[in-house]
This record gives sequence, C-alpha cells and structure tokens, in this order.
Amino acid sequence: MNPQPFEPRKARRPFGLPTIDRLIAGELAKTLLAVLFVLVAIVVSRKFLAILARAIEGEVATETIFTLLGLKVVVTLAALLPASMFLSVLMVLGRMYRDNEMTVFACAGIGPMRIYRSILLFAGPVCLLGAFLSLQAMPWSERLSQELISQDEKGADVRGIKAGRFNEFSQGDVVLYAEELNTDKTMSKVFAQSRRGDETGIVIAESGHMEINDAGDHFVVLNNGRRYQGVPGRPDFVLSEFQAYGVRINPPEGNQAALKREAANSLHLWISGRPRELAELQRRLAVPLGTLALTLLAVPIARTSPRGGVWGNLIGAFLIYIVYENLQKISQGLLATGKLSLGLSYGGIYAAMLLATALLLARNAGWRWVRDTVLGRG
Repeated sequence: MNPQPFEPRKARRPFGLPTIDRLIAGELAKTLLAVLFVLVAIVVSRKFLAILARAIEGEVATETIFTLLGLKVVVTLAALLPASMFLSVLMVLGRMYRDNEMTVFACAGIGPMRIYRSILLFAGPVCLLGAFLSLQAMPWSERLSQELISQDEKGADVRGIKAGRFNEFSQGDVVLYAEELNTDKTMSKVFAQSRRGDETGIVIAESGHMEINDAGDHFVVLNNGRRYQGVPGRPDFVLSEFQAYGVRINPPEGNQAALKREAANSLHLWISGRPRELAELQRRLAVPLGTLALTLLAVPIARTSPRGGVWGNLIGAFLIYIVYENLQKISQGLLATGKLSLGLSYGGIYAAMLLATALLLARNAGWRWVRDTVLGRG
C-alpha cells in the first residue's frame, strides 16, 4: 500500500474570522474594558459621594444607596462609551504604529480600508450596545432612580429634618424647626417660617408631619397652632388659629420637567415633536452615532511614527474630542430653543466629522496620490 501523503491540518478560526480581525478585535476589547473600568470608576465614585451625602442628610434611605449606585453605573456606562471607544482605538493603533506592526501590515498589502474593516467588525456591536444603553437602559435607569427616591421621601416623612435645628427648604423660602422628632415620624413643638415674595408668615404648632400628594407636591402639615401674617401693629396684620395647615416645600418646576424628560421613553420623545424633547433624544442618539463617528476619526489620527513617543497624537485627539463634546451641547441647546433645524442639529456634527476623517485619510495617503487617483493616473 502506498502511504497517504501528509497534509498539515488547517487551524480552526474562531467565528471564521481571519487572523488580523481577531488580533485587532481582541486588542480593542481588552483596551475598551480597561478604559471603561477606569473612567466609570472615577465618575461613579463622585456620584456615590453625592448619593452618600443625600443619605446622610436623610433624603435617601440607606437600603437604596447601592441600588441607586448600580443605576448610575448604567447611565455612566452609556455616556462614556463613545469616549472610551475613541481612546481605545487611538491606544491600540498607536501602539501598533510604534511597534512597526502597521508597517508590516502595509508590506503585506493591508491598507487603511482593511484596517477599517477589522475595527468596524468590533465597533458595530459596540454601537448597537450603545444604542440599547442610551435609548432603553438610560431612561429606564433614570425612571427607576426617581421612583426609588420618591418612595424614600414618602416612606420616611421626617427624613432630612434635624431636631433642635433650623432646616431650610425651597432654597431658603421655608425654614422649619422641630424641637422633637417622634418614632411615629411626626414632629413636636414646630416652628415654620414661609416667604412668598415680600410676604412672610410664621406658624407655631404643637405637632406636624410631612406629606406628598398625588401630584407629587411636598407639604409640611402642621396641627393645632397659630399663624402670624404681616407686621405687628399694621392694619394688615393677621393672627389666625388652625387645626391643620400645610406649607408647600416643592423643588423648582424646571428641575422636575428636566427629570421627567430624562426618564421619558425614547419613542415618546420623538412622537412629541417638541424642541426640548427632541434635544433630549439627540443627547441619547449621540451615544451610538458618536461611537461610530469617533471610531472612524480615530484611525487616521492614530497614525504616528515609531519615534513619536508613548502619547503619540493623544493630546491632539483630546482637543478634538473636547470640541466635539462642546459642539454637541451647543447644538442640543439651540435645538431645545428652536434656533436650529432638526436635520442640521442631528446630522451637522457627524457630517463635519466624516469630512474631517476623509481629509485626514487623504493627508496620510499623500495629496499627490489623491490627485492621481481622482484623475485616473494611478
């Protein structure tokens, strides 16, 4: 019998991806996770301190601190995804340029378009993840956070009030003093001063408690007391006795409207057609669109010489990202006030970024090569 010729066994490719795609995608995945972890830890730690301060003041229950922290992680993760992807591509490609790996790829006939293909194979799912986080997870997280805080306020009526101290509400328009706080969440020997414009009223009551009505309005309900309105000695001075009297201590309406928009369903924002709702929707769409646009822009920016140093073009890229973020906020503000059209606000920035990407790619390839290619002299 004739022996069978030896044939080397072909290596199996995970998911059928070529080696270059697996190499770049693997490096991007590791770098993106590391960058996200660092940035999210920094931002969430600051948010945790803010939540902890509210818990110390009694505005948030200690049982919901870590739940609120987890919800803030979801919001922060979505907000930082474009910047993290931008930085990851810069770091991975910059290292490959410094280590001459890109030179080896170029010698093997692998050009920028092939690099784009490998990067987009990874960036595509990341953009879809960003769309899910920004359009679904972010409003859900904000809505659940507001519900938890509202339940805390309803469940612990006197939370945030210190016995024997003057407590300010409504930016100082209401001052409340309670000599004692009882275990049944009521106050004893209460003093309250409310100010509305130039009028000041003083209320002294035997007891009181805090309530929130169905409309979400916050009240201090005082029982069995007296109310003094005006200046003693003047004809308009009023002294009245009551069995129950409520003092409103609501937060400003503007903040409530902004919170409702942040928690609103993305589809409802689009259907409403109002400028402020459309601006909020633009802020959410900026996560997947910004991730894709910044990824495309990072490829030509990352090009550097082997002696370019560890930082490469990161400083210039950082300045570009700052300009991009400011333009985003400006366009959202102009859209919210009706001073900018919907199409220009949604697409103007990304059109400018695509143009900048094309110009940088042309500069890297050489203007003469671009001219010859356009004129067909190749």
